[in-house]
Amino acid sequence: MYKFCLRILTLLFLVMGAGCRESSSTEPYILSNEKMDIPQTSHSKTTEAYQLNYRSDGLEVSGFVVKPKEFKEDLPLLIFNRGGNQEYSKIDERTLSGYLSYWANKGYVVVASQYRGNDGGEGKEEFGGADLNDVLNLSHVAEELEDVDIDNKVMLGTSRGGMMTYLAIKEEMDIHAAAVVSGISDLFLFHEESEATMKRGLAEWVGDPDTQKEEYEKRSASYWSEKLNSPLFILHGDEDEKVSVEHSRKLAEQLEPRSEDFKYKEYEGGGHGLTNYVEEYTEEVDDWFKRYIN
Repeated sequence: MYKFCLRILTLLFLVMGAGCRESSSTEPYILSNEKMDIPQTSHSKTTEAYQLNYRSDGLEVSGFVVKPKEFKEDLPLLIFNRGGNQEYSKIDERTLSGYLSYWANKGYVVVASQYRGNDGGEGKEEFGGADLNDVLNLSHVAEELEDVDIDNKVMLGTSRGGMMTYLAIKEEMDIHAAAVVSGISDLFLFHEESEATMKRGLAEWVGDPDTQKEEYEKRSASYWSEKLNSPLFILHGDEDEKVSVEHSRKLAEQLEPRSEDFKYKEYEGGGHGLTNYVEEYTEEVDDWFKRYIN
């Protein structure tokens, strides 16, 4: 009798536990979503921006949505992965009213994360560690947004955001195509070419490259390029002063055999982020995305 009762109690516990997990999985990802007043520019006068907080690994993370004010049907999702770290190069009103509005006007709902631990978000910066989930969870965020064609998703990453893009592809995130501008593909090389301040940051977020080789390799696409199976367009300037062009040259050499779904372009005299080629490269990236959007 005792054993029978024990089995009944065990079954009840398992059922209750499963119910709790199911309840947790149905909780909304978006915790808040508020319209913002952003500076009016030639790009932002036809867009609107929202600041949102969303769930990621039990943390509240800060992010943004930018979309056109007027459109006739649901728009493809463009996930933008910012560069920088912590508060440095975070998405601000200038980014929203300029670069991201520029992309929204091309016919996308743009969604972006500040990554955990930044801009008031919970958690801590990990520079491509668990904060990758903040990017992966944007797919769930998009499912809760209006006006998004969830069946058409593309991704754009710059600098550190390029590394995040490679990692998202490695994790088989459901995207139709990706583009990386001035992206980090070898964290060992990035550490070597960085100034002292950045090296101290990497030591805090990732560790020492000599003792934490596995962590550096995990964040370095050139060590696992065979896992980059989404259509990918890599762009880099040959005079990039922050992330040397060798990052993209090295990765492109590994990916060149995939000629049909891989493209590499190097810009003569291009600096970090290709800021002196913005109109040219954005048109090329937009063409690349629309080649794969249904």
